[in-house]
Amino acid sequence: MALKRTRELRPLSSDHHQALLVAYQLKKAIAGHAESAGAPRDLDGLLALARRYEETVFRVHTAAEEELLGRHLAAPDVRRLELEHAQMRQFLADARLAPPPERRQALLGFADLLERHVRWEERELFPRCEAQLGGEALESVGNEIEKRLVLAKSAAAHRA
Repeated sequence: MALKRTRELRPLSSDHHQALLVAYQLKKAIAGHAESAGAPRDLDGLLALARRYEETVFRVHTAAEEELLGRHLAAPDVRRLELEHAQMRQFLADARLAPPPERRQALLGFADLLERHVRWEERELFPRCEAQLGGEALESVGNEIEKRLVLAKSAAAHRA
């Protein structure tokens, strides 16, 4: 069942759809499945897919969550949010530097954590944010999220 998301957090949820697709593509391609939703089959291509996602979505998205939502979250949620974001960044860094067998493991670790992390945010974290933040605070956060994500996507489109 699809979760209803407030307008203010929808840009983050929209990015989560892309995150789940990238996680799916990486996991299926690494496992050698014939159907991998258009993902490259070679390790270099999969690394390029992950790096494109990191550069066009992941960096801005995680910064927005940490900086804008973080100030309104309970300490355990902030710690988990920042820890998992850091772990995913580390998986990507490891994938860039590792030889092929370790690169495969780093990309798989990234994909697994990305999927689990998105599910946690959508099912637990965002509903708590929506319930705890008042109308004005949620609107202010939503406006800033939208501004950051739209600007980032516009800049990425100009670089392409």
